[in-house]
Amino acid sequence: MRSRIIVTVICLALTSVVCALAQAHSPQSCSLVKGYYHCDQAAFARYLKEAKTVAVESQPSNLATNRALADLVRTLDKTETVENADLTFVLIKAPDAGIYFGPNDRELASLHIYARVRQDGRGQLIWVESFNGQPDTPWPTAVHDLIQQFKASIK
Repeated sequence: MRSRIIVTVICLALTSVVCALAQAHSPQSCSLVKGYYHCDQAAFARYLKEAKTVAVESQPSNLATNRALADLVRTLDKTETVENADLTFVLIKAPDAGIYFGPNDRELASLHIYARVRQDGRGQLIWVESFNGQPDTPWPTAVHDLIQQFKASIK
């Protein structure tokens, strides 16, 4: 009986240590609250400053959008890469929300930024920049305006 208690205490102690280490090494992330992302701007600024390489992609894939993201990477003094990037910028076109009935802003696009945690996968979401506008805004204009908005938000 006594050995069971000792084993249980040791297991709980080891679990606490592992959880604490995992939390200490994981980047600050964004949380989704009532449909809106809330991200730690100070933590994101540190990741952006420390990053040397950035991968870019667009969803749906679009060559002009990827070029605009590559230009953004260069203006941030980072090196664009395909594999093992410190950060990944993903520009996502918002899905069409049905019929358009006149002037009202909707989310047109969002820029999701991920920090590499391990060698595999995209990493952890550390920043989301959303752009709202009129649904009939041309896609290249929405991409340009989102990138300008992002640049202004990180100054």
